[in-house]
Amino acid sequence: MEQLELKGADDEREDLGDGVTATGLLENIQIVPGLWKQGGYSILAEQLVSGLRLTQNENYREFPYDWRRNNRLSARKLARVVPEWLKIWREKSGNPDAKVVFVVHSMGGLVARYYIECLEGWKTTRTLLSFGTPYRGSGNAVGFLCNGFAWDVGPLKAFDGTKAIRSFDSVYQLLPVYPFVDNGGQSLGRLSEVTLPNLDRGRASAAAAFHEEIRMAQQQNAETDAYSLWGPKVRPVVGIEQPTFQSAKFDGTAVTLLQSYEGKDLKGDATVPRASAIPLEVPQQNASYVATTHSALQSDEGAIGNLRGILTEVDVDMDKYREVGVGTIGLSVQDAYVSSSSVEINAMPSDFVQSISATISRVDAQAPDATAVLRPHGARYVAHLRLAAGLYCVKMALDGFHPVSDVFLVADE
Repeated sequence: MEQLELKGADDEREDLGDGVTATGLLENIQIVPGLWKQGGYSILAEQLVSGLRLTQNENYREFPYDWRRNNRLSARKLARVVPEWLKIWREKSGNPDAKVVFVVHSMGGLVARYYIECLEGWKTTRTLLSFGTPYRGSGNAVGFLCNGFAWDVGPLKAFDGTKAIRSFDSVYQLLPVYPFVDNGGQSLGRLSEVTLPNLDRGRASAAAAFHEEIRMAQQQNAETDAYSLWGPKVRPVVGIEQPTFQSAKFDGTAVTLLQSYEGKDLKGDATVPRASAIPLEVPQQNASYVATTHSALQSDEGAIGNLRGILTEVDVDMDKYREVGVGTIGLSVQDAYVSSSSVEINAMPSDFVQSISATISRVDAQAPDATAVLRPHGARYVAHLRLAAGLYCVKMALDGFHPVSDVFLVADE
């Protein structure tokens, strides 16, 4: 931890000259007690590569990043490599319309989301599938910054990583941005608005601005037709049923983390509160829920099955399985006609057709069906026919259109 400490302010330089470089994703179980417990990404990688028949460094890429650093810096690095990777794949696959799917875990989702919303990544992104991303922060970060980060084994002090943790801008960007702490007032306050021990309010405000930048960019992007029609779909995988810090109380001396919010325990994945793992603009029905911990989300069998289902959605053409088409026909007939006059039938299809065939059946007595062919007449399709007195049902069934029907009476004068 001492070797990872940043010795000065993170000015977002590419290379700090400290010899630390992100070289790859964690493959196996890694534990830094109290800070980091990770089941590894090798299971997920195997499921993606073998399960979906992807090819490493062609249509499957891994992006390691220095998780100590400001997430804007990591997002800018992502913005440099993704367009080039996509260009290579489009040329190799012969599919000029290929897009990017981001599969992210935890803070990696903040990196990808900043790239997508703030650096125009949405233009070539199809899906952002996140496992336990703290879109609105994690209470654990409050504990690290305010109360310190040390780990003891019985009477032995194993290590103290407090200085290192407090030097990372990324940890500040994990702070909850929603009202989080009870400071003795009538309501909870935001961390950028209260004074807490060992918490730099300036850095907390700068971290909140990072999230606000994403929020504002997303709102602006959503106003464009291209984003609304073809923009990225966010599909969060949310851990539930685990004891999770969701708010805090400050008594003037110490910060105490609470496993509840306004008296109600909404739980989470033991790191990210349930309500924090879904972006505000994303409908809750877009989320999938897994009753497991933060470290196991991305290797959970059920979560991986859900992931594979989402990634193969484009291979299933649901229109082939529909019993009816998607077109509609507006049908207009009067409630009643007299037998001495013709019956007029009007139709308004949602798409142009040469003609529309209608079947008219007698309802109150046995009689052969009549047919009428409706042809364009101005903005409508019209047919006239003479019918004997009786009760009738008119039906229209046209390939590619939803069938429609109505009833009417022909009265004997």
